Amino acid sequence: MKKMALVFALVVMTSTTLFAGEVVKLAIGDWAPYTSETDQKGKLLEKVVTEAFKLEGIDVKYDYFPWKRSYIYVEQGKYDGTFPWNKTEEREKEFYIHKISLINDEGVYFHLINKQFDWNTIDDLKKYKVGVTIGYKQEELYKSKGITAESVPNEEQNFKKMLAGRIDVYQTSKVVGYSAISKLFSPEDASMFTNHPKPVEESQYYILFSKTTPKGKELADKLDSGLKKLKDSGSYDKILAEYNIK
Repeated sequence: MKKMALVFALVVMTSTTLFAGEVVKLAIGDWAPYTSETDQKGKLLEKVVTEAFKLEGIDVKYDYFPWKRSYIYVEQGKYDGTFPWNKTEEREKEFYIHKISLINDEGVYFHLINKQFDWNTIDDLKKYKVGVTIGYKQEELYKSKGITAESVPNEEQNFKKMLAGRIDVYQTSKVVGYSAISKLFSPEDASMFTNHPKPVEESQYYILFSKTTPKGKELADKLDSGLKKLKDSGSYDKILAEYNIK
């Protein structure tokens, strides 16, 4: 009996000390208002992740890269995780993904108000000049559907190309898209943008944790535990309210 109690105590000590003083290294990019290297008002999900891990006694360190490089660094095990990403079958094979989403959002097609745009199926995009950001899941989707899309390294370039008439349509998060537009352009130019009323998808965003490091699965579980505590306490809703997101 004493031996069993000793084993149990060792297991508890191991599980609690595994993450004691732990620093999780996350590779991310600029996607305000969710993540941003320079914009202090563009770190909504960074705050959510930081606070969730803090509830589990874990500190977080963020480094910023282009999105595709962040993805590769986590694949290679150079970083513990990257976010925010959608959950896909391919990513579930390559990474550990937690269960509770960081946030829910709508993916929509953006276009200029003076550009007639409508769609029912993705094949309708073949009639338009389409933009895409390198590393986003749409890049591979468009290729598989035979849709020609111009790839650029970041969101901002797509909106600049749209205003210049070089692309007609671009899909991204509704929240992130309008945040980028308001920062990039004058009020007059920003008023030229709109989105199609029909969402492309209801998006849920997650952290992709590396399967190459020894702690990826444990970190995914710890994040779920921290997120549950954050949401149950009401602190999660307070963070969203700080960014005027309901």
